[in-house]
Amino acid sequence: MADYLHDHLYDVYVVHSRNAEYWGDSGHKIRFHPIPIGSSNAAISSEDNAVPEGEHTGSELKNKMKGIAEYFVYKSNLISLEKGIFNEPNRGMGTGGYLFIRNAREHIFRTISEKGIRHVIISGPPFSLFCLVPQIKKRFPEVNVIIDYRDPWNTPYLSYAISSYIERNALKYADKVVFLNERMLSDVSSQFCLPGDKCEVVLNGYSKQNWDEVLEKYANHDTASGHQLTDRMIIGYVGGVSFDKGGYYDIPTFLKAFQIFQENKMVLLRFVGVNTSDAADVEKVKKQFPETLEVLPPVNNDISLKTMLECDVLFLNYADERRGRYMLTGKFFDYIRSGKVIFGVAGSEDTYFLELIRKHHLGIGCLSQSPQILECLELLYENWERGTLGELRDDRGLDLENLSRDAQNSRYLKLLEGL
Repeated sequence: MADYLHDHLYDVYVVHSRNAEYWGDSGHKIRFHPIPIGSSNAAISSEDNAVPEGEHTGSELKNKMKGIAEYFVYKSNLISLEKGIFNEPNRGMGTGGYLFIRNAREHIFRTISEKGIRHVIISGPPFSLFCLVPQIKKRFPEVNVIIDYRDPWNTPYLSYAISSYIERNALKYADKVVFLNERMLSDVSSQFCLPGDKCEVVLNGYSKQNWDEVLEKYANHDTASGHQLTDRMIIGYVGGVSFDKGGYYDIPTFLKAFQIFQENKMVLLRFVGVNTSDAADVEKVKKQFPETLEVLPPVNNDISLKTMLECDVLFLNYADERRGRYMLTGKFFDYIRSGKVIFGVAGSEDTYFLELIRKHHLGIGCLSQSPQILECLELLYENWERGTLGELRDDRGLDLENLSRDAQNSRYLKLLEGL
């Protein structure tokens, strides 16, 4: 989006963690102005505990050690309370966001003042970053502040008292609020009584540029035309995932059904993007399926999209019943753009991507229960054997161009021009 706004004559400054690695730029030149912010522990133990020039090394070391100790005590106390305070999707995210704000606030204020910034977009999670909204508006009332939700925070289904208060205060001062999808907009605006003209929806979308490059690169490859590549039906899961039981994914339930299904079948289940820190769990799972399972670590964007094209079916899984109500990951839009049959597995019928799969005839879906998963796997295989797998996807009424990031970013451009 930063590059898109740059192309439309906006000067864009992006505040980010100095320790963050750039993933997903696919070798494209970054054209915005980066503002890297140092690590949170460095901030607490340097600026606040600076040692005057001339003091001896022992005193300097003592002060640094004290600063580090205070940081860890401070952080551990916050983590133990942070679910009720911040209500973030992942443990530690709220604390990290809060410490980042402490570190970045003056850099942000200075940039707004020196560069004449007119619009500030704050994206969450971490939702603790939204604490900056009232601070910016009180100091720079002429600046337009936009809150951008890429996940749900406090809704009628996900709500904590303290974090709801923080959210309500941020929404009060925000000039515009951008949501991940219509369902989230409806629930949050109802929860906090937001006026309709304050709210917009901007989907994650897929990168048209990346897909055009991949499709051109593999234009003579059967993956692009949807032909069978091998004598096996390939079911692919592309994206970060863990084999741990429970959590947001609950892959073990899927594997339980797959273990029954794969007997005497020409099938391959391929995971791309598995957390490499789970080596023991990965090896244990691979031993269960020596011939029908392939596990690959995270790959770059080009390989990720190519892998999608090589699959017959793309598998999407999300087991959290409450957050699933709003779940639309960026990967889902890449799955749509691939043209492949999508198999959605969810913890609840209310999961948003299940509704869209069925509404737009993108494939099939079921609950994360082994009998239902097994039934769907058999249906997919029967169609694959008959050569009719493509009949499970009929999205002729879907406007694929409108789901691209460029199309969605044009909504942001219109929003900014209207402020």
